[in-house]
Amino acid sequence: MKKKAACALLTLVLLSGCWDSTNIEELNMAIGFAVDKGDQGHKLKLSMQVLVPQKIDQEASVKDPTKIIETNGDSVHQIFRTTALKSHRIFAQQLRVYLFSEELINENNFDLVINQFIRDNETRRGSLVFMTSEKPGDMLKINDDGQPASSTLYDLSENRKSTIRMFKTVSLGDISSAMQNNVSFAVPKVSVDQGKLILDGASIIKNRRFLTNISPLAVQSYNLLTGDGKGGVIEFKYDHSIYSFEIFKMKHHIKTHKSASGRYQFDVSVTLDGRLSEDWNERENAFNEKYLREIEGVVKRRLESNVKDFIEELQHEIKADICGFYQKASIAYPKDFRKEAKHWDEIFSESDIHYKAKVKIRDFGTKGATQSL
Repeated sequence: MKKKAACALLTLVLLSGCWDSTNIEELNMAIGFAVDKGDQGHKLKLSMQVLVPQKIDQEASVKDPTKIIETNGDSVHQIFRTTALKSHRIFAQQLRVYLFSEELINENNFDLVINQFIRDNETRRGSLVFMTSEKPGDMLKINDDGQPASSTLYDLSENRKSTIRMFKTVSLGDISSAMQNNVSFAVPKVSVDQGKLILDGASIIKNRRFLTNISPLAVQSYNLLTGDGKGGVIEFKYDHSIYSFEIFKMKHHIKTHKSASGRYQFDVSVTLDGRLSEDWNERENAFNEKYLREIEGVVKRRLESNVKDFIEELQHEIKADICGFYQKASIAYPKDFRKEAKHWDEIFSESDIHYKAKVKIRDFGTKGATQSL
């Protein structure tokens, strides 16, 4: 009898299908969130870019397969609940990007704004984070020949091997970790240029608030200082001519010291191997060893000068360690750092940072063979 009852129950389950299934037409798969100051007296405005299954199934004439859902509220969780009054449930498991307003983070602690996103089990901590000085919700409405804005930002962030002026990717988990450690950090900044989304430097966060921006050229110096560069081209002028040095390989090393008076010293060295990819000098002679050594010296001096100017700006104007020197200090002097962590930016600003570059031109295009590494 028990066996028959079990068989009957199993048959009922198999015939009933998935009890918690959802029709695909009712799914709102979010791929991007834009968070800004709220309208009509509300604290927040959340713009959600979601995929529309019906648009995906339609002909190619429907270019952008997404829609934007905008909701105002005083908390992120309440915004999601309010959105349920006018739309199907939002699923964020495939979320690719967050785009935050600099103005919002200038007026509110970043950790409070992202609090619900971090707590939500459905949120991907690996989703990429960007900031903008413009209206982030409007930026989600910009599509690139049919490609949704969220996908465009995600794809652009993968171009770091092509340009050294792009800031490294920063995830929601990275930001949560930085704020738990109470350290300054930076996030890639997004702007609009001739109707197109572009990665335009970085936004600096200090004491959990937006502080200021750095330009793409400053990001180049940041990458050369931290060793975060993956490749790209360094352009410079010399002898009234334009040159381009393409980076093949970068080696980076930091030595950490501390004086008896408690002053930190960081000795940063970087070695760059690359190609002289462009040379507008009429006396150019890439086969001449002396000429190549001359250009290597020029690249070295320009890089060191630019990076030292960037260090000066970080220490005495911005006064924020966004380069991770605190990690080197915590490893070299863990007991001291535990006492210094709360006011590390001040200690960083008084530290001695020395930067040395070594440049080697291994290749100069089709004019000659590549030198052995």
